[in-house]
Amino acid sequence: MSANAETRPVPQGAPPKRRLRNYLLDTRFQLKYTGMVVLVTVAVASVLGWFAYDHSRGQTEMMAMQIAMQPDLNPEAAADLTGFGEAEDRKVLLSIVLGILGLAFALAFTGIIVTHKLVGPAYKMRLLLNQVAEGKLKLQGRLRKGDELQELFEAFANMVESLREAQAREVAELDAAIAHAKESGIDERDLKAIQEVRDRMNAALD
Repeated sequence: MSANAETRPVPQGAPPKRRLRNYLLDTRFQLKYTGMVVLVTVAVASVLGWFAYDHSRGQTEMMAMQIAMQPDLNPEAAADLTGFGEAEDRKVLLSIVLGILGLAFALAFTGIIVTHKLVGPAYKMRLLLNQVAEGKLKLQGRLRKGDELQELFEAFANMVESLREAQAREVAELDAAIAHAKESGIDERDLKAIQEVRDRMNAALD
């Protein structure tokens, strides 16, 4: 979007619009997985559909042979029966094609939703891991109900909480050491480096 593009304000309290790109956090993985499932299912459904269509055509051909073996049958009635059989074959073929297309669409939609429930938590955990690597020991948000990797996230949250508690104890020990040093008459300028370290460690807890 260009810098000059008009931005429309979103009414406060309005829920965010759900769009396809909101569900495609890892496009390559999600489309690859979904595509594989859809292709395999469509292939199997096409084979089964062909057998069903071939069976229908076989029934129509048998009916045509029986009609041919009855020379006394009214030609118009024979033509009507033959046309009816061919129309039914077309209906079977159309039903098979539409069924396969509907199945493919449903599987594609379901695949994106299912992979989103896996990729979404993995994406969020990657962001949180980067925050921890930067020294920020505070979790921002939790996984949504229904997301996968709940147990892994809980283990990660417990690890961050343990690191947070350990660092809080170290900050408290530094505070006590700095206070004791000041009481001992040490110049605050000599404690500046230690105080800066203490401040950085404390900032990671905010």
